[in-house]
Amino acid sequence: MKNYIKLISVFIFLTGVISSCSDSYLDEAPLDRFSPENFLENEAGYDAAIVGLYQAAREEHQIASNNFEYMSVGTDLAQWGRNDSRGLKDYSLLNSNYSAAIIYWDWAYKEMLVRTNLVLEGIDNPALDMTDAVRNNIKGQALFFRAYTYNFLTNIYGQVPIIDSRLTEPKFDFVRTSREAVLRFAASDLEEATQLLAMDVDDGRIPRAAAYHLLSEVYISLGLETGDNSFYDQSITAAGKVISKEAGDYEIMMSRFGPASAEPGDVFSDVFAQGQINKSSGNKEVMWAWQFESFTPGGGNDSNRGNGGPRYWGTEYDKITTPNGFKNTPADTIIRGIGVNSPTNYVKYDIWKLDPNDMRNSKYNIRRTFYYNNADDPEYFGKEIKAARGEDGNLYVAENDGTITTQLLDTLREYYPWIRKIDGAPWNDDVASGNSSKDFSRMRVAETYLLRAEAYFRKGNLDAAALDINVVRARANAIQISGSDVTEDFILDERTRELIVEEPRVRTLIRMGRLVDRVRTYNSAPSVIGGVSSGTTIQDHNKYWPIPQKVIDANVGADFGQNDGYPGG
Repeated sequence: MKNYIKLISVFIFLTGVISSCSDSYLDEAPLDRFSPENFLENEAGYDAAIVGLYQAAREEHQIASNNFEYMSVGTDLAQWGRNDSRGLKDYSLLNSNYSAAIIYWDWAYKEMLVRTNLVLEGIDNPALDMTDAVRNNIKGQALFFRAYTYNFLTNIYGQVPIIDSRLTEPKFDFVRTSREAVLRFAASDLEEATQLLAMDVDDGRIPRAAAYHLLSEVYISLGLETGDNSFYDQSITAAGKVISKEAGDYEIMMSRFGPASAEPGDVFSDVFAQGQINKSSGNKEVMWAWQFESFTPGGGNDSNRGNGGPRYWGTEYDKITTPNGFKNTPADTIIRGIGVNSPTNYVKYDIWKLDPNDMRNSKYNIRRTFYYNNADDPEYFGKEIKAARGEDGNLYVAENDGTITTQLLDTLREYYPWIRKIDGAPWNDDVASGNSSKDFSRMRVAETYLLRAEAYFRKGNLDAAALDINVVRARANAIQISGSDVTEDFILDERTRELIVEEPRVRTLIRMGRLVDRVRTYNSAPSVIGGVSSGTTIQDHNKYWPIPQKVIDANVGADFGQNDGYPGG
């Protein structure tokens, strides 16, 4: 992994060269300068460009904000952990000048697509010094990331422009393309990628199985968009390539493995253990993971941050005080969170009612017991934080004997279940950073089963859908279901149980057309009396995010248009 990450730093300068659109594209490239024209001439140059794509892809994780995790906050899973209207707690603030809407658009068009199209522009040149196998794998990776980016764009903004080649001069007449056309374009790229990508790859690289996995999802979206059920058959076939191992040696892990297996835990916690995310460690379930490496140039994002899961999902437990008034300290065995994604009651309670003994609900996967860690209070140091419900219905700190105190526990920000997928070694050994050095799982075989189950469900084969869901549930020692239990909501519930923290939930809900109603159902309770909530402010037009106003204004040569319901355009 270190060699992979070091290549990122090699590409940083080139990134600046290729990611700007200006008259410099029209200038001849002197041979003594670092430029695409003389850098991309052999395997080493193209591989560095591909690694630059991985670097840009990893930026998705925290690029929109270090304080708001927009792929989960404001959905059915989580609310912003403060009592103000930020973090999509008030959807009326989601407009064409919303910072996250602008940042994600720019990331996709100025970083990801610029880099993919640069690679694809020249990779087929027969004069390049590389073998056919190398050429195919490089092209396959670029095609995968272009498809990934367009799938991202259409599952956030709906209709978007397709740019299939590198721009060499300013353009002011972009036209948005239908969602169906965008999905077909992504599917075409992925279909080609599945024929080019290698099956066995280094950690962090895209294998053939990952392309089939994403293709399965895109086919489902095409089925929903067109009403053509044959796309569900294609989705089933694509997912089957992964599940049957035809696309590579990947499988859902059914027994404990790795160094973590010598410690208390279970197979699900092993899948997410520090140092066990990648295939080289024995984890055959994760097909693709963002790579992080402390104290290494290029090992984190552009702001030198690592895996931000703890900061986003972890409680701000250091604000809790003992009954004697001593605050906890962030210098503990768990990384400091700041309570960004405060789980909804749907996550904390509802999804576990079906089977409380579901392995994914075990203490090894969800931490519900916390401890005082301030040695200045010897009476409570190392003791469990006990809570008691007051007559007003709120939770208060309790003394060792259970006596309730007047210290209110902030269940929005400081005290709620901790999803242990975020556990890991502190970034650069800094517990207070809110970041870890653990690699971040992006695609797993367990989700492939859930995608195939969804495709079976949508074509009406409920028994086959239940069989696939039951594979995932069997690993979790959860009760089995029957075909009559399978609904779209059940699939979304199972995705939550299995994929919380990993899944970009807002994109799943948008592709299914379920963002608005699910947020209203599960995220309507205000965090403070008289306050706003995502569920009470979201409107029907929020089914897609708005197109950034600056994009509309700059497109003077054609009518770009705005998504229905948003001002501008």
